[in-house]
Amino acid sequence: MWRTGGGLGGALPAVLNRLRTLAEPLTRPAARPSSAPADLTTPAAGRAGAERELPAGLLESHPAVRALDCLLNHAASRAPRDGQMPGDILNLTAGILAARGGDEAVAAVLGTHLPVLHRRATAFTAAHHADLYALAPGRPSPAAAWLHGRRGPGPDPLLLAALDRRQLLAALREEPDGTIAFRVVYALLTGHDGLLGHPADAWRELAAGPGGAEAASGFLEYLALVTSMRPTARTAVDTERVWWTAALEADLPPGALAGAGGFAHCALPDGLWLPLARRSAAHTPAQKDAGRVAERAAAHPGSPDAVHLAAHLLTRPAPEGAYDDGDVRRHARALLRAAEALPAPARPAGTAQLRRALIEAGEVDLARAPSTAG
Repeated sequence: MWRTGGGLGGALPAVLNRLRTLAEPLTRPAARPSSAPADLTTPAAGRAGAERELPAGLLESHPAVRALDCLLNHAASRAPRDGQMPGDILNLTAGILAARGGDEAVAAVLGTHLPVLHRRATAFTAAHHADLYALAPGRPSPAAAWLHGRRGPGPDPLLLAALDRRQLLAALREEPDGTIAFRVVYALLTGHDGLLGHPADAWRELAAGPGGAEAASGFLEYLALVTSMRPTARTAVDTERVWWTAALEADLPPGALAGAGGFAHCALPDGLWLPLARRSAAHTPAQKDAGRVAERAAAHPGSPDAVHLAAHLLTRPAPEGAYDDGDVRRHARALLRAAEALPAPARPAGTAQLRRALIEAGEVDLARAPSTAG
């Protein structure tokens, strides 16, 4: 009701004035901490807010923060097109952004409304671009809140494209397989292929610095996961091939291609999947979901890529913790039997290497058993 004013009759101006009064203290910097902690959630705290500075660390349930949320919802309802949001609400928001934009609760509310501000208040967002769209590590901001949040509209690739590319990559490095990754992958799959710049350059930046290999692997695995789900909004036809190939060509550090194992679950043609999977395992033998990778490879006993892929998987580091490479060895043995049973002209190169890799992986009985190759 308060969003549009419907049903309020002539009371809407008074309601809006009350909301402005509640939110106005947010236009001043946070008060210095006192020895007696204040109750930040009660209506009394909201009434006092108009008369004193509010402390830092407000909750989203604080009356001042809730009032800001209500005002922005009302402003959005009055602006079906760009440039129609009430100026007094935007001016109040500008003051709050300048004084408290780094407060987590305020940033969360502004982040929820950032998509609609991005489209229907373009002059406002252009004037306050640095405060709205900045992604600084460890500092709350509307853009950071939107990236991590699950409230509001969908992934919004156009808003994502307004963010600084390097800052976005840094945020993705911190969270390569969460909400940020979903927004980025969705954008890539829906035709925004220039979002992160040239794919190979993006992979190098993502993998740079401490933890970079794990970040690149995590994002590659997440790309495979979302691709395997076949999102209905997808418009780009070869995103996974382009980005997977770019990762292979980017000279990434050891371990960075582990996430490529996730593509074993994707409906990629085997003629495309096998050579890319083989190259990935050659770079990083410790592939994610290696059992599924080996199982898919075992269905192609006549393929040199398949036997080399299986051999690479068998050179992965010794299992740690509860991991058991029994599935990899079982599928690799099945592949070896089928490959050696083929007529000599059809037998793929690398069959002997696969047998040796199995023996070195612990299948020592193969050293005593004669080859089944004719």
